[in-house]
Parts: sequence; C-alpha cells; structure tokens
Amino acid sequence: MPREYDVAVMHDYFVDRLVHVRGLEKTMGEVAEKAASGGGGIHGTSQEEIRGGNAVNLAHALARLGLRTLLITHCEPAHEHLLKSAFRGLRADLRVKPLPAGLTVAFEESTNVMLSDGRGASDFGPSVLSEDDWAGLEGSRVVCSVNWAANRRGTQLLQGLRRRLGPEKTIYIDPADFRDRLDRFKGLAKLISERRLVDWVSMNEFESLSAATTLGIESADRATRCLYLARALGVVFDLHCVDGAYTSEGTSVTASPARRVRTRRLTGAGDVWDAASIYGRLKGMDERARLRFANMAAALYLGGREPVPPTLSALGRS
Repeated sequence: MPREYDVAVMHDYFVDRLVHVRGLEKTMGEVAEKAASGGGGIHGTSQEEIRGGNAVNLAHALARLGLRTLLITHCEPAHEHLLKSAFRGLRADLRVKPLPAGLTVAFEESTNVMLSDGRGASDFGPSVLSEDDWAGLEGSRVVCSVNWAANRRGTQLLQGLRRRLGPEKTIYIDPADFRDRLDRFKGLAKLISERRLVDWVSMNEFESLSAATTLGIESADRATRCLYLARALGVVFDLHCVDGAYTSEGTSVTASPARRVRTRRLTGAGDVWDAASIYGRLKGMDERARLRFANMAAALYLGGREPVPPTLSALGRS
C-alpha cells in the first residue's frame, strides 16, 4: 500500500537571494549611475540567501503545521543541502528530480520585485514523475501544483494529474504571477472551466485583477471579483490581499480582515497563507475561521525575526 499524505506539492525549487533596499527607485538609480561610470561595487546593501520556490515554501509551511507532506521537486547537488536541511525533523518526504534549481534575486521594500531564472522549474511535465511518485499522489488528500507561470509544461502537468488521478481527487493551484503570460492563462482558464482541470484556485490581488480582466470580468470590489472568478472557473476561489482575504464557491462570498503588522519580508508570504488555508480546510474549519487562520499565519511570517513559517504552537499563542 502506498504511504498516505495529507498534501502532495510540486514542483518548483528556487534559491532566493533577498536584497533589502530602502527606496527601489533610488537603488535602481544608483545602479544606473554606477553602470554609466564604468561599473563597480555598491556597498552596504543588506542581503540574505534562502531556499525558495512556491512549491518548496508551501511544502515547508504545511509540514511546519504538522501535516504529512509529500514534496516532488528538482535540484542539482550544489543546492540540495539548502533544500533538505529545512525539512529535517518534519513530517515530509522529498522526491528530488535531477533538474537544476531555479535562481531568483528579489528586491524587497514595501513590495518585492523578483528577477528569476526558472531553469528546471520551467520544464517540469508529467513525464518527470515516476510510478512511485504517482502512488504518492494517489495517496494524498490534496494535490497542489503551484507556480504554473514559471513552468512551460504547467498545463500539461495539470492535464496529466487529472487524467491519472481522476475526477474525485482535489487538485489545487496557485499559479503565481502570470501577468506576462496572459494568453497562456486564458487557455488554462478555458480548460479549468470546461474540463474541471482543478478544483481550488488561490491568487493574490494583482493576479486576480489580471485574471478578471483577461476573462472579461468587471468588478468594483474584491468580494464581487472573487465571486465572479469562482463562478467563471467553476472552482473554489481564494483571494488573499494585504489587508484581508476572501473565498467563494461561486454562489456566496466569505471575507476576513487581516491585521497590520511590521513587515520584515514579503517573499514567501503567499505560500504561508496558502498552507494555512489548506490546513484549515483539511481540519474542517468553517470558511471564515479558515481565512482568519491563514491571515494570522501570514502575519506571523511577515513580522517574524526569522524567515520561517509559523508552527501550530506559535499560532495558538497569537
């Protein structure tokens, strides 16, 4: 019998270099000025290197909440230690495919701008999966395919999952920032609505605005946008924003405000929100409680001293 998991997650692993700046325009101006004067160094810029990628971040956050987690990802030996060290002692199984890790430089201020080289993350289709991987997916309550935007084979992967796992399996997608791939997203949306390719979609505010525009949805407020996107795609639709979150199954909307916190980082916060949201549904929380729980988890991550997702005990103390 295959081992059973609460959640299976795939696919992307990135090594993230976070560059903390005070004034992104000022920093870009300094870069341009330095380049114009022949190049050289700009000193005193705070930086840190962490393991990243939506799938790895999501799996790590799920495992930190105590869920039995399967992560299917990709990495070459040079970056494997950074990946595996984060999961020591957690209820997580890692299946690492021999494709190179992606690389990201993220400029962080009041927002974050990421320069990414997808490498192995851009070429992850169903053929990468072994029979043992499929057995793990079949034994999972929820299967998550994230960062569709970075994966040229992302739609093929979703089609393969639905064909192999059948209509009863809950398939979850957070597509990540697809705003430079709107034509591809329109095709994906058509497949989702017509073939029930996925059951559950999560987006941030800017992604949801692009999705609504692409699908011809006009909405003056977030709640209506969330409702119409759920209805157009035929899914449960989660919308997480800086100051609140919304969810809809296409007939009604539930909302929960988020508290303001002193933000120490941004990269990875959406993945923490997704993990807590999935946890809440698996544990039978009602929709408002689920959103509130996810908002709280994201807030603890945003304001935490270390870039790690919260545990259940930390959430219980909040």
